Amino acid sequence: MKIRIFAFAAIAVLLLAACDDGRIYNEVAVDTTGQSARLTATITGLDHWTDNYTVSLAGFAEGDDYASISKAVRANADGQVSMTLNNIPDQVTSVRLCVLDRLRRNVVTFSEVATEGVRDTIRLELGTVDASMLNAIQQGYLNTTCANCHGASNHAAAGLNLTAGKSYAALVGVASRKVEGHQLVAPGNAAESVLHMVLHNEHVEGISMNHFDLVSEKNAELILPLIDSWIDGGAEQ
Repeated sequence: MKIRIFAFAAIAVLLLAACDDGRIYNEVAVDTTGQSARLTATITGLDHWTDNYTVSLAGFAEGDDYASISKAVRANADGQVSMTLNNIPDQVTSVRLCVLDRLRRNVVTFSEVATEGVRDTIRLELGTVDASMLNAIQQGYLNTTCANCHGASNHAAAGLNLTAGKSYAALVGVASRKVEGHQLVAPGNAAESVLHMVLHNEHVEGISMNHFDLVSEKNAELILPLIDSWIDGGAEQ
């Protein structure tokens, strides 16, 4: 028995000596490859969005409308946002504050920064941003398409001004002068709204202009569903 106890004690001493041999071992390396992007801003309108969309900080490869990496934007009670998107893949060429659909496809971009040549953290210091559904529609479609005839250059076709700051009052809850019994935008009912009708149909009774032809294939896929979602969700300002 004494011999066995002595043997176990000797083995224990040898093990302790092996564990504390005076060498300094390096810590296991953690993979932290990829860049980081830092967003600081005061963002309003985040609570207006329906479940089909997410306002996100996202990275995109060149020519790709689908986000390679993304993170939903969350603001505090004052609308302040301070967040970091880590481990951005090497193929990403731009980081955007944008709206993504459920497929992570870029619907509307509020701000964009190129990653090329940035060795440190990519910074988006944006001040105040209106990220409401209405402003996304304004930037993504009304400004670029509708306002060309409705409000730009001091000309508002059919007396309808769809420029920024004026489109909401001109559309929401306003009875159509051309399509009897319908509102231009009927909150909660996209299908019965004249805005929906003229963008989805080649011919609308009472409307002489064919607006359907002005809708690009990409806008038909991305912006028109956004407009319908906004109207069905109550057409908030």
